[in-house]
Amino acid sequence: MYEHIKLSVQDGIATITIDRPASNNALNAPMFRDLISAVEHCDADDAVKVLIVTGAGKNFSAGGDIKEMASFDFISYDLSILTGQASLALRKCSKLVIAMVNGAAAGAGCGIALGADFRIMTEKSCLLTAFSNVALPGDTGCIYHLKQIVGLARTIELMALSAPVYGEEALRLGLATRLAPDGKLAEETHTFAAKLLRRPLGALAMQKQLYYEVFYRDYMAYSRLEAENLAKAGKSADHREAVTAFLEGRKPQFNQ
Repeated sequence: MYEHIKLSVQDGIATITIDRPASNNALNAPMFRDLISAVEHCDADDAVKVLIVTGAGKNFSAGGDIKEMASFDFISYDLSILTGQASLALRKCSKLVIAMVNGAAAGAGCGIALGADFRIMTEKSCLLTAFSNVALPGDTGCIYHLKQIVGLARTIELMALSAPVYGEEALRLGLATRLAPDGKLAEETHTFAAKLLRRPLGALAMQKQLYYEVFYRDYMAYSRLEAENLAKAGKSADHREAVTAFLEGRKPQFNQ
């Protein structure tokens, strides 16, 4: 059904896998559309009670593909709106969503993980905003989600400095729900999903609806401003320098 998104359902648990491991599950427009479609399909499927989102291979997702950014027409207003909708799809979904964060969830990958209701990580898993590393202000509602979880001061720090947040710190900050032992991420995630299956899912769906309607009421207004800023930054000299420096294996020299 999808080129780089896999969907399976077993015993009431759906698993959506971002499946482009050769590129560390880097995301592009067709993949965001397919992710939205897969989430909406799961939301409408009565056989699905809980949803897990993860990445194939070593990493959850590296975010936007730097090699595609090198064309310098990859970043756009429409793409940014799409990223925001992909992240929001997890929040709007009436089913509880778990992000099983294998390896790194960076940039848009971080935004997707933050859109989930729960995040299961290991000590070696990390969340990394990454946007400022390529002179971009951010997408996938990353700032919005972070503010809801860790507050404004820590959001500013995480977005500006782009330091990776590994398992123990993520748990302390509330970014991780559970830490799995090394090599036990899938087992711990499915144990947690099975625990959710024993809860009153109808009532929890109503809780999700309240969270969305009250705490995400202005998300799309935010997303439009986010998209305007991303499109502007995508045309900047600093972004061009950051992408070029990454591909050349050197540190960027920012001027603006």
